[in-house]
Amino acid sequence: MKFHRTAALVASLALAGTASAITIDADYDHASLESFSVAGAGGRPGTTTYVDLVGRDNYYGNGQWRWLNFTASDVLGDNVVFRISDNFAGGGSKLNNHAMVYSYDGVNWDYFDNNQRSNGTYSFSIDGGFTQDEVQVAYAFPYSYGMSVAHTQEVLASPWATPTLSGDANGVIGMSPGGTDDLGRTVDPREIFAYRITDPATDSGRQQKLKVMVMSGLHAGETLGTHTYQGLIDFLISDDPVAAHLRQAAEFIAYPCANPDGRFAGNSRTTVENVGTDPNRLWHPDLYATHQDIRVQAEAMYLDITQTSADLSYFIDFHSTVPTGGDDFGFIPFDQGDHLSPFWQSLLAIQPNIQSSNSTGTSWYTTNHAEAFLGAEVDVTFETQFGFQRPLDYYHDMGRNFGLAFADSLGIPIDLIAGDANSDGVVDLVDLSILAANFDSFGTFEQGDFNVDGVVDLLDLSILAANFQPVSTPEPASFLLGLAALIAGTRQRVC
Repeated sequence: MKFHRTAALVASLALAGTASAITIDADYDHASLESFSVAGAGGRPGTTTYVDLVGRDNYYGNGQWRWLNFTASDVLGDNVVFRISDNFAGGGSKLNNHAMVYSYDGVNWDYFDNNQRSNGTYSFSIDGGFTQDEVQVAYAFPYSYGMSVAHTQEVLASPWATPTLSGDANGVIGMSPGGTDDLGRTVDPREIFAYRITDPATDSGRQQKLKVMVMSGLHAGETLGTHTYQGLIDFLISDDPVAAHLRQAAEFIAYPCANPDGRFAGNSRTTVENVGTDPNRLWHPDLYATHQDIRVQAEAMYLDITQTSADLSYFIDFHSTVPTGGDDFGFIPFDQGDHLSPFWQSLLAIQPNIQSSNSTGTSWYTTNHAEAFLGAEVDVTFETQFGFQRPLDYYHDMGRNFGLAFADSLGIPIDLIAGDANSDGVVDLVDLSILAANFDSFGTFEQGDFNVDGVVDLLDLSILAANFQPVSTPEPASFLLGLAALIAGTRQRVC
């Protein structure tokens, strides 16, 4: 669904005597651009089209822009140079090593070949011109509100995820307030989601699980944090045997898009309802009373943590930041020893480039709220840094490493291979024989229950087959014979 108002953000500028017009669209979910102009003989061989952009200032003041996201059409074969002022939020120097991204399908992204800052202008282009007629351009890998909705639906379709106590059957815990954005567009209220991930078979209440709460998307333009969040969630609902063990020992309460209006409207940092206020300074009942989207989530958290009796052990809020030196890092309290917690130490060992930064004071961040009102033992604001020109998979893989770190902190081996019952690093006939001995009965991973659903069955056999690693020429044939014999035996028992 589009905004209610479509203005000059969508326009075609046909240049006299040129072979084509360039169309710029920034009126869709998560798009952001104030205005643009086009100069140059676009479409003529050997010529260059210059597209001058004006970014939106919807928080920082003095015309400073940050989040940028738009689609350019009629660019096939054109040598296009995009230009924008380096009046960038955080300082123009933060663009020195930055590269913009582009995509022809909104899924596969590449960095622009040429990115440079000179004489107050930041420009970016690719070598050889665009190979398709339409291209999406962004400051960093986008993550729209619609992507959060689609991912939430995917998560809730998993057998390992359910709505939280505060949510309805679709995981909706409330509505954002909507409002009018800095461009005068009406932004409708949007659904706010939450869900809980764990293994319901071990959710009897007799066993206290490690309780973790995670969230993302509070600052609208900090998309790398949300990609990292998704990497964690995708791991938690996956068939990975480590994830299966982790679900038995831990529960995760998750809030995927904490600022739906700001994300949808293409804001850089804030909500639409309170565009001049940092939403990560309002997480106290006295402050969020007039901030509906924050109040909805805070009150949901109070209820959601009561579903089980365990205390909240960890709270993590995924963000992104302009380059600050160093590498991706977590704001984490040193004086309370949070940086020495088993999970954080495991994460540093698994992904050594992550750094720790001391978090001090109380400005009513989400982490202050988690500690003061949710009783979180360890709280982390995790910051991914723009400007490294890393592939998108890096952030998804880092999210997965968060999950591995939680598993490692609980003593779960993180090098498990699905189908490797005896943990010797190879899925072979020995593992098949273990599975056969326990087939059609209750069992553990070590007994052939590779999806850790409590039963050794054909699903586990299929997992073993998918990961089977023959070590000699005759073994594949023997393996197939073993499968046939096992299935035949199963049928005899069933008859």
